[in-house]
Amino acid sequence: MIVSVHVPKCAGTSFRTVLDGMFGDRIWHNYGTIFSRDQARPGLVPLNTNIIHGHFLADAFDDLFPKRRLITWVRHPVERVVSNYYHFLRSPDMRDDCCRLVHENRLSLREFADLEWMRNMATRYLARKPLSDFMFAGVSERFDQSMRVFCSTLGFQMPQAEPRENVNPCRHAECYELTSGDFGYILARNAMDLEWYRQACLRLDAEEHIRPTKVA
Repeated sequence: MIVSVHVPKCAGTSFRTVLDGMFGDRIWHNYGTIFSRDQARPGLVPLNTNIIHGHFLADAFDDLFPKRRLITWVRHPVERVVSNYYHFLRSPDMRDDCCRLVHENRLSLREFADLEWMRNMATRYLARKPLSDFMFAGVSERFDQSMRVFCSTLGFQMPQAEPRENVNPCRHAECYELTSGDFGYILARNAMDLEWYRQACLRLDAEEHIRPTKVA
């Protein structure tokens, strides 16, 4: 069993499109059924599932599938927070507590970054597990490079086109344009995410260097 943790705004929607093409009906999109370990129950996972992908904590399936292989994607924490903020402004979901606060209280970007759930969100989703617990960790800013490593690891053929799903249509540069003050303010609140991200970048470079790309 492969367990794919979709940290919000870290290329998980684009990656889901790739996984759909690779696994077909063997993938289960778990968005809302099981989020945490205490919610996992036998029978909730559909039969013949080979991969679970969605928004949930990385230890959610540790008891059901002790030998599961973990995969995920991360993003520079400042970019992740800013992207999340503008996503909530652009596509409100009032079932989400943070999104509701953004709209009801008209939160600024800095006020949004101050919310407890927005601080070190990736580390929280990854259940504070170390990078070594993950078979694969992609970096959203390096999507193509990450996909080469992923396909090499699992023996799949590289997709012919890079999917770009759920992106901000108003962002015209590679990164969000922020003042140095805003950048530093958000970064200071996401030190754990930054360290995980840095380690993922280093491992990604090392893995691509030592692994030849396989073509199925």
